[in-house]
Amino acid sequence: MVNSDLKLKYEAVKQACNANAKSDQAGQAILDLAVTSLDFLKNCKKVSLTSKVQDKSYIAFQSGNIVSRPANQEFFLMNSKDIQSLWGDWIEGKADKENFEKLIYTVALAPCLAIELFDRQNKKGPATFFECYVSHLFSRAVNVNPTKRAKLDLGNTRVSMTMDFLFETNDWRVHLPVKMSSRERVVQAWAHQRLLDVVYADRPYRGIMVLFSETKLDSRSREVVEICVPDQWLAYQKLLSRMHRIYYFDVPDRYLQLARQFPEDIVIKQFGEFFTEKGEVLRS
Repeated sequence: MVNSDLKLKYEAVKQACNANAKSDQAGQAILDLAVTSLDFLKNCKKVSLTSKVQDKSYIAFQSGNIVSRPANQEFFLMNSKDIQSLWGDWIEGKADKENFEKLIYTVALAPCLAIELFDRQNKKGPATFFECYVSHLFSRAVNVNPTKRAKLDLGNTRVSMTMDFLFETNDWRVHLPVKMSSRERVVQAWAHQRLLDVVYADRPYRGIMVLFSETKLDSRSREVVEICVPDQWLAYQKLLSRMHRIYYFDVPDRYLQLARQFPEDIVIKQFGEFFTEKGEVLRS
């Protein structure tokens, strides 16, 4: 019964976000799925993991022989009632920074964990939910719904390309690539930004990339590591195109070091910070 409820609520999130990403209905669908996912996870076995990531501790959940991806214990809240309460505080503008970070992290991850355990064949499910969730958070923050199609003039030919999310107002434009990790064809985000830079040079799109984490779990050793490719990132950022901000729900320390080493080229922050600095980030 819980499994069928999870499937129905997952489909409801996709439908609501596709219809109106910034709507209260989309937010409620996301919250409902997160709450049901946490209730599902309570009946799964909690698995202790060995963290190879400095100063971070992780857990996972197990159903049968299947073990989920890791969850950062600093941010992940197990109690669905806490999430409902914090969601209400956020809607009313009363959430403090620490609790807001925990709220958005837990709501982002809980459905991904549940989908991995109850619907293992749905390989795209976690990434699709994460895209819907980030589109809702960003759309609500800027009060604009996104599109996914970019029109590119190529001389006598006009082509249409699908991108993650594009936002536009009279004052600014944003290209918002969304990935669970940078291992998911992340060069595509910089390539799309490059196309937009060339075609819309007179009124550019500002690149803002949102990722979840870079953690990877070895299912045999139960060890958690972070996989980072700082040299590739630096090359993309310097030679291909520029992301104005790169936000994470769980920021890898290696990329923070890269940002400190090249502060003029790369700015990486916790995603929750966008909501306090959005005026500065969106300003042309």
